[in-house]
Amino acid sequence: MSSTPKVLGQIVAPLINPNEPEAQVVEIAVEHSSHVVQGTAVCTLETSKATVVVESHLEGYVGGLRVTLDERVTAGDVICELYESAPAASQVTARPAVATPRGLKMTRKAERLARENDVDLSLLPTHRFVTEADVQALIEEAAGEVELDEGLSAAVHDLTAVIFGAGGHAKSLIELLRAGDELEPLCVLDDQPGERTELLGVPILGGREYLSPLRSAGLRLALNAVGAIGRMHERAAIFDVLRAEGFELATVVDPGASVASSARLEPGVQVFAGVVIGADARIGRGVIINSGAVVSHDCVIGEYSHIAPGAILAGEVEVGGEVLVGMGVTAPVGLRIGAGAIVGNGCVLRADVASGTIISAGTVWPPAERSS
Repeated sequence: MSSTPKVLGQIVAPLINPNEPEAQVVEIAVEHSSHVVQGTAVCTLETSKATVVVESHLEGYVGGLRVTLDERVTAGDVICELYESAPAASQVTARPAVATPRGLKMTRKAERLARENDVDLSLLPTHRFVTEADVQALIEEAAGEVELDEGLSAAVHDLTAVIFGAGGHAKSLIELLRAGDELEPLCVLDDQPGERTELLGVPILGGREYLSPLRSAGLRLALNAVGAIGRMHERAAIFDVLRAEGFELATVVDPGASVASSARLEPGVQVFAGVVIGADARIGRGVIINSGAVVSHDCVIGEYSHIAPGAILAGEVEVGGEVLVGMGVTAPVGLRIGAGAIVGNGCVLRADVASGTIISAGTVWPPAERSS
């Protein structure tokens, strides 16, 4: 049996618009084993504002496409790998369908260095493009072992939790935990903590390199504090990292919230003060229901979505996964909001919202047709 030809590199989806990291695949110009040279068109991506032809940056053979027509991809997603010679289909199907964690965006040099050194890609940040320097720093960190302070290790018990993220949402979570009488914040992790050493009195240890040592010390609960306003993929990627390290996703409810006994909350849900969740509502994994929001009876909220403060969803509203429903939004009975949509603050929804739609703040949806 012939050996698999050498991988020369990867073609990845570019960041077409900094405010819109996702794009739709509208054309695929190559197939498995296609020979390409520098400048060969591989596929065409389209956002709400631009269309871009993705070209090969080197000569080689396509080793299996990882995108399909009409699929939505995020900047940094692998489109295909390029091989030194044409690989047999059997030589590439055994490779993982997705080479990088969700939301991870890397420069080509960074990707090459990471793979040459068997770097655990789940340890890299997902909120920005990863550079060669980031990968090198991770390699150097791996050369030495991260050790926990003995006092911190001794403080681990069944109701302590690590908070990932050190921004405003993390502060809100710390206050939520302190308002209750169950979970206790043990420490905070952030990939870019700067010079800060604590957050509201909770120690900031460092980045995600501390996850494995914390888990080894017996810590089992984690809270995702990436609020992800407009960055839903980043929030979802952090959940993937936490689960990969063996953490359980803590579900937390502020004592000032009202949650019907028949409502169902999946792991990782966060419910803040003043929230009302009605009968038979179903709240998916990792959802944020923020302060003062109302989610009425029989609503269904898809995983990793964020219902912002003061939003009001009437009965039987269905929200897809990774949706942002902004502050003060109102939605009538039975309305549907598709996956990946962003509904700006103060919008009044009167009709369904298609997947991926971005609605500006203060809009009445759908907008009235202008008379000619």
